[in-house]
Amino acid sequence: MNANKNSFDMRKNKILILLLLLGCIWAVQIACNSQSNKRASEKADTTAISAQGIVIEDDTLSAVFANYIALKDALVASDAKLAGDFSNKLSENLKAIHGCENTAILAQELANSNDLALQRSAFSVISEDLIAMFQQVTLNSGEIYVIHCPMYKNKAGADWLSTSSAIKNPYFGDEMLTCGTVIQEIK
Repeated sequence: MNANKNSFDMRKNKILILLLLLGCIWAVQIACNSQSNKRASEKADTTAISAQGIVIEDDTLSAVFANYIALKDALVASDAKLAGDFSNKLSENLKAIHGCENTAILAQELANSNDLALQRSAFSVISEDLIAMFQQVTLNSGEIYVIHCPMYKNKAGADWLSTSSAIKNPYFGDEMLTCGTVIQEIK
């Protein structure tokens, strides 16, 4: 009887170990799939920019531009949390580009703030850097617009990049949504 009980206990333990292993494999599979879905989502952000007619051959620059535009749109909507989320992604993209380390740090500072005024101030400096970068990029198709708001910073003004010539001001949001002028088209 004891031999049967020991045999039963050993089979029970083996089944339990097998179930635990299957559970671990299942958990790893879910984690890998979520990383894959995350990458697909990030790729979708870049594809959205391409869908608007702007195609940049370099994937890193495409990701930078996609997250910059999403950040700009969050500031237009005066959504500090969303601006922080996209600025965090932008910071990660910029870290991969030699020479953009300081801009990446500034984007991270913007991401860590919930103050729209501070976010917009950081955005103006980030925009200066990225305008200079994208003026040197060759686009496969589409146009990027450089837009100037003369009223920002006590009428000192500030610029930003856009996928459209329609003015949607990230520095003032609804207060002065259409304040600005297209000053350059990057083709």
